[in-house]
Amino acid sequence: MRRLAGKVFLWLLAMMLSTSCAKEVSCEGCRVDSTTATNRPPVADAGSNQTITLPANEAKLNGSNSTDADKNITAYVWTKIAGPSTATIANANAMQTAVTNLVAGTYQFELKVTDALGLFSQDTVVIVVNKPTEAIAHWTKLQFLPKEDFLLGSNHINFLIGIQDKVYGVSKNGSFWYYKVETNEWFEKGDLPSYMASSNFSVVFSVNNIGYVIGNGTSRQYNATTGQWVTKNNAPVGANHVDYSVPLVIGKKVYLVGSTNKLVTLYDPAIDTYTPKNKFPDVAAVAGFVINNEGYCLQKDGRCWKYNPATDSWEQKANLPPSIHNMSGFSLNGYGYIIGDLNRNAYNQNDRMKVWRYDPSLDQWKQTEEDYPGDAVYEIRTVSLNGIVYAGLGYTSSGMDAVDFWSFK
Repeated sequence: MRRLAGKVFLWLLAMMLSTSCAKEVSCEGCRVDSTTATNRPPVADAGSNQTITLPANEAKLNGSNSTDADKNITAYVWTKIAGPSTATIANANAMQTAVTNLVAGTYQFELKVTDALGLFSQDTVVIVVNKPTEAIAHWTKLQFLPKEDFLLGSNHINFLIGIQDKVYGVSKNGSFWYYKVETNEWFEKGDLPSYMASSNFSVVFSVNNIGYVIGNGTSRQYNATTGQWVTKNNAPVGANHVDYSVPLVIGKKVYLVGSTNKLVTLYDPAIDTYTPKNKFPDVAAVAGFVINNEGYCLQKDGRCWKYNPATDSWEQKANLPPSIHNMSGFSLNGYGYIIGDLNRNAYNQNDRMKVWRYDPSLDQWKQTEEDYPGDAVYEIRTVSLNGIVYAGLGYTSSGMDAVDFWSFK
């Protein structure tokens, strides 16, 4: 009987060890020895659930409260397990990291913590991203640009550009002005270099607090800190020209989407180079804006396309009405906007230019209640800077330049 009882005990012990090794939900590369017999699994802690509201589109993932009684955690792995596809985890193997490019929706991120002997545990954090607070933006009349410099009869050169914390106005006669928000005044900054005064500036943008203007195949850079203009590498011209492109500033690079052809050219200011990208899939673009590091371009009949720079791909989105003319685009508080002339009624002095707002979370356009109060013009200029949009300039049906100037916030 003693021998039989001993055999039964050994059989039960073997079954217990076998059952322990089968728990692969908490053990990777499970093995049984004197070390693992006393090793305890770690406890993952993905942190508290979070709620943010656009335009904030970044959150922190924090696994620093994860513990291990044996103090031998060797790996952290973050994975998005639910939510929109736009999220980017900066470092998926870090204890603490950032997640960016969030859009409206509910995300779940899982943290897996593993120790030196393969035991692991998992925890999940929920991040809710709310749409921007439904606040109605309004237009405010500001000090007009100086008539003696900007009201000269149009040749399409007057433009606005936002650099650092200032809006600059450049006139066709070469004078250079900046707008002081605090006093609602324009001040002359000086003159453009002589070789720029007669150029046709067709593309204007600002990257990393440096301004750029491209025209006649040449790029000029303006440093607002030093007040210096520098000529950069020539933009592609001829069959591959970028003149009259729609500039999409995404991160520290610019995607120039052709408005006289379908060409898309990436300009990298850091190395001063131009690189061809996938072509715009529709008739040439006429207006655009950037939301959450993705570009949006509209063609003349209102068809809207989203550009993903990570995949160099285009996706068609909801369309505007097909009868909008003289469009200009900008972004504000997580929304995209288009100013345009519906059925050319404004340009024919029968109405005002209209404003449409695009919600990327709903893929939906909505006409705003308040029209653009300025002159109905071709080539209206818009600048989005520090949560405020500035608009003005362009030329009227009588061939004269507009000098009115407005803010939208």
